[in-house]
Amino acid sequence: MTTTPHATARVPLHARERLALSLAREEMMRDYHRWETDPATVVGFGARWPVSWEVFQARFRSIHTCSHYQLFEVITVADGIPVGTTSLNVDQSVNNAEFTLVIAPEHRGQGYAAEATALTLDWAFTIASLNAVWLEVLAPHTAAVHAYLKAGFRTAGRLRDAGLWQGRRVDKLLLDCVPEDLAAEKR
Repeated sequence: MTTTPHATARVPLHARERLALSLAREEMMRDYHRWETDPATVVGFGARWPVSWEVFQARFRSIHTCSHYQLFEVITVADGIPVGTTSLNVDQSVNNAEFTLVIAPEHRGQGYAAEATALTLDWAFTIASLNAVWLEVLAPHTAAVHAYLKAGFRTAGRLRDAGLWQGRRVDKLLLDCVPEDLAAEKR
């Protein structure tokens, strides 16, 4: 007897007012790929071109078997609509993680980036018990920088001329967050 595959339900794992984190789902791979290959996302990551479907698919499937990497689907609380993804790539030797965020092109400009980032930081510190979370962002990507700072990240450093932004060399900012940063904001 075989089991008939079915779509996994979006189960909110951690929620705030408008958004929740849920587990990434294989049936959403095409959407995740579309979001990551959007030209604005490619520029925001400082890449030269989008990743192919085959490479994306292989990467997606390999991370689901890795205990050091968690990909979350970001959904709306009201109706469970996927609006983006966040991830934590954990370096277990120092108990910290690199953070990444992708907001679907059709959901940008609504403040979701800051809320999704804050949700993921809260998960990282209160559930995953990490010591620190960090990220790299290109300096001209001011919308992303603003969202990350609003969510609790702090500027940790700058790598000069380390990235590409619309055909020119730009600085890459290093941002980090530790649990005390979020505790200080709540006071």
